[in-house]
Amino acid sequence: MLEGMAGKCDDHEGQLEPALMKVVKALIFDHQPLPELDALPLAQLRLLWTVYYLDDATMKTFSDRLYVSQSTVTQLAERLVKRGLIERNHDLHDRRVVRLTVSNSARELLDAAAERQHQIISRVWDRLDDRQQSSVLEALDTLLKAVQEVKREDHSPQSDSGLLCAEGSVSQIENSQPVVDLLSRRIRGSGKN
Repeated sequence: MLEGMAGKCDDHEGQLEPALMKVVKALIFDHQPLPELDALPLAQLRLLWTVYYLDDATMKTFSDRLYVSQSTVTQLAERLVKRGLIERNHDLHDRRVVRLTVSNSARELLDAAAERQHQIISRVWDRLDDRQQSSVLEALDTLLKAVQEVKREDHSPQSDSGLLCAEGSVSQIENSQPVVDLLSRRIRGSGKN
C-alpha cells in the first residue's frame, strides 16, 4: 500500500495539491491577520467580507451568496451591527427589503487588510520577470478552466469569476478575499501558529 502512495507522489497529480497548498500558505496563511478581524467568529467574518464586496445588497443576495438561510444572515448581521461593523438600511422603494453596508470604521479596517494582502502579493509578483509572470498566468488560467469544466460536469455552483488574466494583465477576481479569509481561518484557527 505504501508503494502505491509513493508512486502517486511521483506523478504530477500527486504534486498538485501540495504545491498549491505551499504557495497559498506562503502567500496568505503565514501572515498574521489583523487582530480585529481575527477576533470575529468565522461566520461573521464571511458575511463582513461579503458585505464589503457587495455593499448595499439585500439580505437575500447575501443569503444566496453565502449559501445560508436569510434568518442566518439576519442573526449574523445583528451581531455585526452590535460590533459597529455593518449598518442595516431599508430600501428606498420597498421598506420590507433590508440592505447591508459596511460602516466607515469597518471599511477602513477591511481596506487595510486587503491592501496588506495586495502588497504581499505584489512584492512576490515583482520578483518574477515578464516571461515567468506570463507562464504563471497561463498555467493558472489552464487550471481554472479545468476546475470550471469539472464543476459543470458535477453540476456544482459556478464561480462568477472569469479567467485570471486578460490581455496579459492580472484582473481582480470578485470575492477572492472572503474565500481567502475563510480558508485562512479554517487552517489557522484563531490565528496563532
